[in-house]
Amino acid sequence: MRQRYPESFYEVFARKNSADALQHVGSVKAPNTEIAIARAWYVYDEHAWSEMCLVPLAAVIPVTERDKRVKIKQI
Repeated sequence: MRQRYPESFYEVFARKNSADALQHVGSVKAPNTEIAIARAWYVYDEHAWSEMCLVPLAAVIPVTERDKRVKIKQI
């Protein structure tokens, strides 16, 4: 039987050059950061990004109104 590793979601941000702002381009699911990086470059290769950043979804703090935090459902 194949062993399953827990996977986490990572939000992917990228920019084409250093003058551009980072933009959210999507998300990937992976068991660790190294695989998340590989998956992000593979999945979002439609542009020649100069920089790509990944943020674990667990590190994102959603805010819907000024100074109010909301609870999000973890997938």
